Amino acid sequence: MTLKGQTASLTATVTPDNAANKNITWSSSDSSIATVNASGTVTAIANGTADITATAADGSGVSAKCSVTVRVPNNVRNITLEGGKSIGIGPDRDDISQIDFSKVTFEIKNTSKSINIGGFSSNLYSASVSITGLTRGTATILAKYNGSVLLTYNITVTSDWQEYLEYASWRHTVESQIWTSNMSLKDKMDAAKNYIQTHYIHKDGACPAMNIYKGQYADCIAASGFMGDFAKDAGTVSQYGSTLTGQYYEYLVAASSAGGHTFNRILIDGEWVIYDANPPHA
Repeated sequence: MTLKGQTASLTATVTPDNAANKNITWSSSDSSIATVNASGTVTAIANGTADITATAADGSGVSAKCSVTVRVPNNVRNITLEGGKSIGIGPDRDDISQIDFSKVTFEIKNTSKSINIGGFSSNLYSASVSITGLTRGTATILAKYNGSVLLTYNITVTSDWQEYLEYASWRHTVESQIWTSNMSLKDKMDAAKNYIQTHYIHKDGACPAMNIYKGQYADCIAASGFMGDFAKDAGTVSQYGSTLTGQYYEYLVAASSAGGHTFNRILIDGEWVIYDANPPHA
């Protein structure tokens, strides 16, 4: 079997039909080429050939083998990432030469919540986007230049990031306490801002929101992170502003890196509304 896409499904039949144990275990001879899960779904990783084996789980040793040849197009990269791990991906001079890497853009092809985008960077030799694995799942990122796709990155997150799940659970608990079903979006955002400013004290250099939500201190960056996540949970969009540049950014890390005071603007009923949830100083 030749696998040109990211995944394919294999099936194995156990005989006779009345076998007492019809369970099957799957394995790959080379997981750097192709992996296989417990359901027989094969994922292409890199060009090459691997044997996918289905083995009867009854201890008889009976098995069947399928040789899989992976032919990943040159413009497709398959990336596996553990939850909580971060990497930078993007084109460089080894992939494409003679382009202005500052003009490379990245598009998140799907709305998967399995990854977090940390920000973008470029220099004379490369362009990259930083991603962090959050929960099991997949996402696709397109690297584009002048509207054309340079490279496609298929991201598979192989495990959940427990700290992130705990932070998300905390947020949902807070929301159940401060929001009601009949509240408007603005009322929800007002309640979220009030919660942050009454439960935290300002302290410069506090860690990102996900790392400090159990504590009592937060700076403007952490407060903006809280507000942005509350906005996402409410089904709207947040951007992040920098008082130093006077610009708004799609990702928090870009605004915080720009310097100055960081704050939010949130899309409510078609209009951008400023929210500065920075807690009061002690």
